[in-house]
Amino acid sequence: MYTVDLHLKNETVEHAKYNLIQAIQLSRKTKEKVLCLIVGYGSTGGSHKIKTAILDELESLLIKHQIKDYILGTDIDIFNVKYQNFKGKEFLDKECFLHKNPGEIIVVL
Repeated sequence: MYTVDLHLKNETVEHAKYNLIQAIQLSRKTKEKVLCLIVGYGSTGGSHKIKTAILDELESLLIKHQIKDYILGTDIDIFNVKYQNFKGKEFLDKECFLHKNPGEIIVVL
């Protein structure tokens, strides 16, 4: 799983979106199936704007069939409906279940 931090200090929304596209392209070139995006919790420092923009961008990519699926770290739970409908459960490792990080988004390419 390739991990990229999109909410670096003083990061702009446009730069975070650019980094998202670059991370997806790099993941495909290296034949990665899963991409872990660190977007922050969305509570302080303006990272909520980045998290919201990245979620919007991922939804757009999903509609265009450029990614298979994505899920928030907090939704990784066997009893959660979003997890039950998630395409790519087989690619998640045990650490995803242990952490359930609200500042992460898991993307299946």
